[in-house]
Amino acid sequence: MIMRASELKPGHVIRVEFGDYDNWQSFVVDGIRQAKDSIVADVHYRKYDTAKTDISFRSDETVEVIADETA
Repeated sequence: MIMRASELKPGHVIRVEFGDYDNWQSFVVDGIRQAKDSIVADVHYRKYDTAKTDISFRSDETVEVIADETA
């Protein structure tokens, strides 16, 4: 499912191109923060629970959500 970054919620699993061209990774959203003109998602790798980072999106940017771990 495709949704706007502003609609992301903790538990969503997102798929993004990360670090290098055509390097698609899945992350679980742990939290969402508003930062000026962007949305910051605190995430961890779906495969490695201890590997955490954050990803910044424009609020109108679309994101691929592949699962909801809270459902």
